[in-house]
Amino acid sequence: MIKFFRKIRQRLLTENKFSKYLLYAIGEIVLVVIGILIALQINNWNQTRIIRQQEKVLLADIHTEFEYNKSELESNLLRYDQSRKSLSRIIGLFPIDNRTINLDTLAILLKQTHFVGNYDYSNTSLEKIRNSSSFDIISNIELRNLLLHWEVLLADYLEAELRAINHHEESYGPILSNNIPRPYVQGLKDPRAKLEFLNSIEFEGLVNFRRKKINNLFRLIEQNEVQNNIIKMIDRIIALSSED
Repeated sequence: MIKFFRKIRQRLLTENKFSKYLLYAIGEIVLVVIGILIALQINNWNQTRIIRQQEKVLLADIHTEFEYNKSELESNLLRYDQSRKSLSRIIGLFPIDNRTINLDTLAILLKQTHFVGNYDYSNTSLEKIRNSSSFDIISNIELRNLLLHWEVLLADYLEAELRAINHHEESYGPILSNNIPRPYVQGLKDPRAKLEFLNSIEFEGLVNFRRKKINNLFRLIEQNEVQNNIIKMIDRIIALSSED
């Protein structure tokens, strides 16, 4: 093809048809430029197609991961909520008279206050995005911003949960164990049990503080704004990462 165009140019020059040669040369340049532009457009189209395919795979991973995160978090919070309700019921019994209190009911309530969660979340897809610097692949700006903010909100939740766990492990559990043997169904009826402890300010403070630590977890669930509500944020990420 190049040889064919060269012969045409040579023939026009030898025939002294300079004006035609000039027009032909310009036309040839235009064709070359058009060819380059078409090649660039095809290359851009291919790159865009590849990126969109990568985004599709990435969104599928995010969607699956956050559905798992939601399931694990809801399971965790369900048990914490049960503990919170049991603590509230015990608080409703204050001041406790250990001579008249139904020890079987109290034993069940005390048992339910001992749940210590450990949110088993997955962060694989976000680690992959961070390590490959591929946040820009996500075309939805809202989803991108939510994923960037997710770890901040998750850190707040994990910090609140860690405080609740530490209080249970360092204070709540040991102090109760020093006064009432477990399991409580037998322990409250054990002659070694210090039932007068149930009527103490220390016991009331211990139960109140345990409920306060668990309540701090739910503050991150009961916010109205998506950016401050961990469940709402997960739901929004799941919705935006859906193929639909």
